[in-house]
Amino acid sequence: MKIVVMGTGGVGGYFGARLSKAGNDVGFIARGGHLKAIKEKGLKVLSELGEININSLIASDNPSDFEIPEIILFCVKTYDMEVSTNLIKPIVGSGTVVIPLLNGISHFEIMKNILGEDKVIGGIAAISALIEEPGVIRHNSTMQMLKFAEFDKTITSRIKDFQSTCNKAGINNSIPENIEIDLWQKFILICTLAGANCLTRLPLGLCRKNSATLNLMKEIATEVITIAHAENVPLPSNQLEIIMDQLYKLPDGMKASTLPALENGEKLEISALHGTILKFGEKNNIDTPMNRAVFAALSPHENGKYS
Repeated sequence: MKIVVMGTGGVGGYFGARLSKAGNDVGFIARGGHLKAIKEKGLKVLSELGEININSLIASDNPSDFEIPEIILFCVKTYDMEVSTNLIKPIVGSGTVVIPLLNGISHFEIMKNILGEDKVIGGIAAISALIEEPGVIRHNSTMQMLKFAEFDKTITSRIKDFQSTCNKAGINNSIPENIEIDLWQKFILICTLAGANCLTRLPLGLCRKNSATLNLMKEIATEVITIAHAENVPLPSNQLEIIMDQLYKLPDGMKASTLPALENGEKLEISALHGTILKFGEKNNIDTPMNRAVFAALSPHENGKYS
């Protein structure tokens, strides 16, 4: 299968490397020192599941350097989403499907408006992976999962084909019956995790051990669930229990990607996370004080250190 990875960070780098190792024709879009290292030395993934080295690959910072693919894994940060969506337009052909693997919930409609309603499907990545150094991806723990599906709930040939490709590459995957539910459940989880991580500057395990921080997580999650109900998302009645159970099953060292970004003085995705909750709250006349507090605390850091 011909695949292009738009954004070769932790998520795109890991899944792109697995797909490439399995024999697929994978092109990698990256930039800066990371791109330079990939071109010179290839792409390396360090993982408990085994090291992956991709030495023969095509990498560029210009999407137009690639042929039109069947799949584009869209793995940029949400603050780069709109610019990056316009950049890939030249390689989105009649048979191309774009699978966004971003944090947040509001990017799908923007991408559909730019690329076309039928070009974008629902996508979710469950993984903890970061660029350790230029050209090297560090995969933390053994968790690695992709979820993808059509928004109209049909099981199309393009969905089946990509699932088969993922299976052959050893990528855990599933096709949810209703991807909207799964997208909101991921959104609840990442808002809760990122909020606790960033306010405390601590990994998940230490956040769980402190009763006040544990209550903070429950309150953040409850607010997002309330917003989802107002948006007519058919979440299970025990959604809070489901989210907390997921948080307890994650590794003690788990950090949302927002925390390393904060620690490194990089831009933050808070407008796509807690900022989006504030907008939904205003729209539906719902107060979201915990998410508002997280947004306020992180807002001075949104554009990076000294911005």
